[in-house]
Amino acid sequence: MSNSPVTVTLVDDHDLAVAGLESLLGSYESRVRLVDVRTALAHPEEVDVVLYEPMGQSAFSASMLRNLQTAAEAQAVVFSWAPGDQLPSTTATPYLSKAMTAAQLVVAMEDIVSGRGVPAPPQHTPAPVQEAAPEPAKLHTPTQPSGPAGSRLTPRELEILTLITAGLTNGEIGEQLGLSINSIKTYIRQAYRKIDVERRTQAVAWGMANGLVEDEDAALAV
Repeated sequence: MSNSPVTVTLVDDHDLAVAGLESLLGSYESRVRLVDVRTALAHPEEVDVVLYEPMGQSAFSASMLRNLQTAAEAQAVVFSWAPGDQLPSTTATPYLSKAMTAAQLVVAMEDIVSGRGVPAPPQHTPAPVQEAAPEPAKLHTPTQPSGPAGSRLTPRELEILTLITAGLTNGEIGEQLGLSINSIKTYIRQAYRKIDVERRTQAVAWGMANGLVEDEDAALAV
């Protein structure tokens, strides 16, 4: 490769991209010369690299790129933020990322012109799939226990006895059912009277005996 700078032009519909590249390469004037597309079309024999953005490319930019590729012997190079697997299928390689530093970009273009080539475009790496949180254990759906005591329970009383048997505290039951602590205590007193128990441990034993949980492992000691 000669000591003359690499001559580069950029075909991109966004003026900000052109201005950004110009600013990026400003410190490397001895190694890279950036010319606008009109200058490149007027003197295609001087152009070494044609950078272009294929994402959202307008018909005008596509036409300019074809004209440059026809008139110049320059290497067309994708210059994009998009990973390789998101580029149009007709996109040519090599590929340079807009995330590259100025030094990396200059070296890469020198390598292209000298024939050393550049790495293949990076592929999009999807974010790791997070395992879903385990679903909370589903309580056994109680049926009305048989016998005089069970048959007198209201659906709400039965529901609360089921949660007691599963080991929930009064506060947890209230939060789950959207009821106040006082309401929970009232329901518990009514249910205890109907099933003829006085303590929570007795209520848990009654619930287990009447099938309010799947098995004994589901009930917590209270």
